[in-house]
Amino acid sequence: MREVVINKGLKRTRILMYADIDQLTAERFSKVNKYWMLHDELGGSFQDIDAIHITRLILSLDDKEKAKKVIDNMRVLIHNIINEVNPESLAFACMIYSIDGVEVTDLSDENLKKIIKQLSDSGLTAETFKKKVKRYVKEYMKN
Repeated sequence: MREVVINKGLKRTRILMYADIDQLTAERFSKVNKYWMLHDELGGSFQDIDAIHITRLILSLDDKEKAKKVIDNMRVLIHNIINEVNPESLAFACMIYSIDGVEVTDLSDENLKKIIKQLSDSGLTAETFKKKVKRYVKEYMKN
């Protein structure tokens, strides 16, 4: 396990995270993989519309079925953004064992979104989040 401490003013939030994806239960492992795969395929931000979907759409203009699939995926991404669903954030939340000593056992999408909100309110920044996610993805890809 790895400890991450988030500071906001005088308040400290202690997060205990799985150090390695191989420590995850089968359910957590499946969810993390699902969310990472969704993020890789769809993205998680409006910038990904340009970086992923528009590029794919231009490259598939000669193939109507492929272009339709790209548009469908872009619609899902826009829906996720509007509904504040970020697969990468949900994968990160799945890697959390406990917050301030309280074990995370509810892996429903709604609870994972609540965890991200709770951590954001506690001072989790996008920079810290990205560093932690990149570390896990990098370590996962080694295995």
